[in-house]
Amino acid sequence: MRFRNIFTILCCIFVGFTASAQVKLETPALETIYNRTSIRSYSSEKVEKDAILTLLRAGMSAPSAVNKQPWAFMVIDDRDLMEKIGNEFKNAGMIKKASCAIIVCGDLKLALEGVAQEFWVQDCSAATENILLAAHSMGLGAVWCGVYPNPERVEALKALLSLPEHIVPLNIIPIGVREKEQEPKDKWKEDRIHWNKW
Repeated sequence: MRFRNIFTILCCIFVGFTASAQVKLETPALETIYNRTSIRSYSSEKVEKDAILTLLRAGMSAPSAVNKQPWAFMVIDDRDLMEKIGNEFKNAGMIKKASCAIIVCGDLKLALEGVAQEFWVQDCSAATENILLAAHSMGLGAVWCGVYPNPERVEALKALLSLPEHIVPLNIIPIGVREKEQEPKDKWKEDRIHWNKW
């Protein structure tokens, strides 16, 4: 009798293990990834500080080469400054209507040395994508407005925000409550996939 009970328990454990080991092809995370889209129009509703901190926590959860985490984040919610940024950077003009913006920067003092220093770009890009995905999952709208590697944009933003020499702005992310829903683009292209050889 005892052997049968032990056998039953082991079978249940095995069945539970194999069930949990199955690959899930549909998850909330994948739904967010597939449906995220760049949002450039926002309502007048304010994004609260707790929501901004949640976005920043998502950004800081990104992978990082050798775990150096060479990122720094500036939150911009001053209306005059947002107006100046929107006027200076035409690709980020929508910031003037956003509730706030996050500037994702690379901190070269925290980055790797030598040629590996450029991994800060990948690390900060991963952080940016996390912020964009988190914003979408929270019902917010956001868009990636590139700054680096355009030297004119980099120097202009550094001057406008009084950034120290070792801080390099990667992008501007305007954030707000979506004015309207927007259909995501289907970017699936099977001809971009290569298996084992080109």
